[in-house]
Amino acid sequence: MNGIFVLLLLIFASALPVIVVFFIFRARKSAVTLPWFLASLATGIISLFIVALIQRLFSSSGGVVTGSLGSIFFDIFIRIALVEELSRLITVFPLVIAGRRRLNMDRAYGAALGLTAGLGFAMIENASYGITDINIALLRAVTAAPLHGACGIRAGMAAFIFRQHPGKALFLFITATLIHGAYNLMIVSPALPSILAVPIAFAALFASLVYFGHSESDDENSIFPE
Repeated sequence: MNGIFVLLLLIFASALPVIVVFFIFRARKSAVTLPWFLASLATGIISLFIVALIQRLFSSSGGVVTGSLGSIFFDIFIRIALVEELSRLITVFPLVIAGRRRLNMDRAYGAALGLTAGLGFAMIENASYGITDINIALLRAVTAAPLHGACGIRAGMAAFIFRQHPGKALFLFITATLIHGAYNLMIVSPALPSILAVPIAFAALFASLVYFGHSESDDENSIFPE
């Protein structure tokens, strides 16, 4: 019974950021209405299943020598971080573009859809970790939502500006992958304290929230490097 209670608590904790963000959107009269919110949430969940399939193919390829330094970085930055961020970008891209064309919204709209997609990914991923490894699940219950939310914001922004600014979109994608990889490194490496995943996740989120404060007409140099 205790195990079931802990699992239910983790599921609730995983869903709580989604609920909180939705009510924040409503309080601020965001253009992300319930249908768009649910659609974005669904893209995040879909991207998780795509990631699971791709990562299974990677893990069964036999091309990496388990335990070597190269295999560790491959697993953390390629098989996990790069694959997850690429899947997130691909799934959220058509939704962001459709919203931009139909509603003529600014960049904050793309960031909001990306944030929601990231939270959808984190919600289901946390529940799955709760079933397999309760210790990792407890840490991820605190950190996964801000981490995936931050990376989701960057994916949504990258999708929104891709046609006009492909270089800046690539910058957003690369930084999301590096942030994600650094977070994973803190969690899985026995040589590093896993508690460092907490400041990485929240620092990434606060750094990404700046994109909500800039519209199409704002000075891009204030949020993007040349």
